[in-house]
Amino acid sequence: MTDKATDESSVFESEIAAFFSAYLSAFRREDALAISELWDEVGLFPTPTGNFSMDREAFRNHCVTLLTFYRNQGVAEPTGELLSAVELFPGVAQARMAYSMLSSDGAPVADWEHVYILRKTDGQWRVSLTIADDEMVAWAAAGAEL
Repeated sequence: MTDKATDESSVFESEIAAFFSAYLSAFRREDALAISELWDEVGLFPTPTGNFSMDREAFRNHCVTLLTFYRNQGVAEPTGELLSAVELFPGVAQARMAYSMLSSDGAPVADWEHVYILRKTDGQWRVSLTIADDEMVAWAAAGAEL
């Protein structure tokens, strides 16, 4: 790998790590507006039962519901680890995150992985699509329906 390619790869990895740091920070603050601003104008959600989309305002409202759901399940601290990130095309990336939702005493409430497709527009990475099947399975296993 050339020095330029190594530098570009390092910049990409840093940008994606910073993106998910901001994403987790918004979840920790329970800031639905900040979470929704990290998504494209229309977010895509493929699921085993059908695909759907939400515009940013609908997604912000969904985030309010989701944050309430997490609180009701005893989640006090969402944590996450970036497992992988690949730039598929210039300005288009795939990322895989592992999440652990912790209670106030640090005990795990639920764990799952998400896959994201991100697009860089106007110098900002944003989520275009997420596959959250594993989260649905995790909550169902815990006896909670999301």
